Amino acid sequence: MGQGPDWFWDVLDATRPRLSALEAWLQAQPRRILEEFALAYLDAAESLTDFSEGVRVDGADWSEDSTEDLCLWVVGQGHRFWYAVITGEWELAEAAQVYLGRPSPLSGEVIRWDQVVSDPEHRGYQSPDAIVHGVCRTRFAEDLHERLSGG
Repeated sequence: MGQGPDWFWDVLDATRPRLSALEAWLQAQPRRILEEFALAYLDAAESLTDFSEGVRVDGADWSEDSTEDLCLWVVGQGHRFWYAVITGEWELAEAAQVYLGRPSPLSGEVIRWDQVVSDPEHRGYQSPDAIVHGVCRTRFAEDLHERLSGG
């Protein structure tokens, strides 16, 4: 179900909404933990829906990329929010309304991440799902996507 290790959710919940706090935590971790974090994040996002099927919002079907962005955002909201969506307490389309900035009963559950990073080389990686890739690039001079896919 994409639950991931407990520490993954603990880190997200403890650092949100300060991206620089997540960045600092990641910078202090060994490569193996960076890889596990990235895999847990993606697994949790993929467990919400098949990105290629999209999500229907306001009568329109979202593209695969937009659906992936939404699912990554849901994970970034932390375990409670993600769990409510994965178990069907909240529909993914309801989460999309909040993602779009529209008022929703779920709005009170959302704490938006700031985009502040400490290392200027991490600009462009300013979201909780992407920052691990910037940290891996600056610390190990490796592309995490390539490393995880064996490329």
